[in-house]
Amino acid sequence: MGVSGTILIVTSIFAHRGYHVEWPENSVRAVAAARDIGADGVEFDVWLSADKYLIVNHDRTVDGLAIPTTSYAHLRSKRDVAQLGDVLAAAGHMRINVEIKSTRSAPYNRSAAQAVAAFLDASPVSDQCLVSSFSLDVCQEVRRTSTTRRVGWLVTRRPAHAVLDQVVTSRLTSAHFAFSRVNSSVIDRARDLGIELHVWTPNLRRDIDRMLDLGVGALITDDVVLAQELRARHLPTSK
Repeated sequence: MGVSGTILIVTSIFAHRGYHVEWPENSVRAVAAARDIGADGVEFDVWLSADKYLIVNHDRTVDGLAIPTTSYAHLRSKRDVAQLGDVLAAAGHMRINVEIKSTRSAPYNRSAAQAVAAFLDASPVSDQCLVSSFSLDVCQEVRRTSTTRRVGWLVTRRPAHAVLDQVVTSRLTSAHFAFSRVNSSVIDRARDLGIELHVWTPNLRRDIDRMLDLGVGALITDDVVLAQELRARHLPTSK
């Protein structure tokens, strides 16, 4: 049941950086593995290289090379890094959460937001994609560039209710909180405002269970299999 006790919320389960039990996180194979085990969605991180390639990687650097100031060819000479298009192709029918990584450079952030928005708008899986970022400026730029794109603001320490109000003001569609920040009050406020709530990254049984009890919209986890098992126990059984 949802928090109100009257609405059943079926929480979507997203694989955090792909399903990286056997394969490197943020790799094409990790995304394909998430698809193969039946995850509802996948989350991964994107940077813009110096020559405008969209690189899927969590850290700002690849073997000591800063992605924003390095060419794709040079990065690839160090390690096999995936491009956004390759990862999207591996996602199949999953929902896709593209997290845009930001820097302290406003021009870089604007360019990255515009590049990702344009790439997704032209993609055959565009309707499956949402964009998220810790940078509110990046989120707002995506919305300016792609007016119908689903966009979520990632937050850590800001007051939850103020975040939800800002999401509405910026015409975003979701708020993405660390799971420890979410309680029934936050859930109720998000529902009142029509905001989808995503939480990251509960991996322990008790934490996943609590998020399922609360009825969050999406749960981003490293343990997709456990989350699937726990969700199945929360669904009503037919008599």
